[in-house]
Amino acid sequence: MPKVPKWVADAMESVFSGQIRKVAVSEITYLNPYIKKVTFRGEFSKVIFKPGQAISIRVDETNFRNYTPSYWDSEKGIFEVIFHLHGNGPGSSYISGLQLNDLLSIVLPRGFDLYRKEYNYHFLFGDETTIGLFESLQQLIEENGQNYIGIMELNTDTQKVKLNIRNGLDVVSSSANKAQNAISLLESLPERVWKLWENGAFYLMGNGRSIQNFRKALLGKGVSSRNIKTQPYWVEGKIGL
Repeated sequence: MPKVPKWVADAMESVFSGQIRKVAVSEITYLNPYIKKVTFRGEFSKVIFKPGQAISIRVDETNFRNYTPSYWDSEKGIFEVIFHLHGNGPGSSYISGLQLNDLLSIVLPRGFDLYRKEYNYHFLFGDETTIGLFESLQQLIEENGQNYIGIMELNTDTQKVKLNIRNGLDVVSSSANKAQNAISLLESLPERVWKLWENGAFYLMGNGRSIQNFRKALLGKGVSSRNIKTQPYWVEGKIGL
């Protein structure tokens, strides 16, 4: 959600008050110095959450940011978000400062149902900003006895420290030519593996330019555009995606 004038932000909170809930920070875990998992508690027993939907947090007087939960349990009143602390912007600064027992307001989850349950094979492509989304998708895929593989494009700082990436996801370094290393890995997949996945569901999330380049590579390998879902979270030089 882009930056808006303060009076507009105030008005939005008033207009959407029925979709806003107070939550408290109940647990904080650093998966590494740049990845912060936060557990929130609140009352949202009637909410039906679907992977890919996002909550919204007002991070200062004029900025809102959208975040996709990695875990959601409406009955227990708990959800988790895995945040990337990139140190560049109001969202990262706000999340870095969150401490135990802090109270904040969130806009309840909204957005499309990302998971393609009719497919048996799923391919995930993303970066540090998609770790939480992929956690929720992977759990759902496993629960339904389906299969997934994928590629995470991570920057150098993130790769310097241990990050628990679930089995089935390979890690490559980000590059100046976005998604170049990920595309090289895609091209090296054994033919017998590609035959299983080429007609599956593809989820491309994270950096907008990486998504664009990786999608082009998939189309070049014969993947139907109908099988590809995309969601850019950020682009260099732009604020508020």
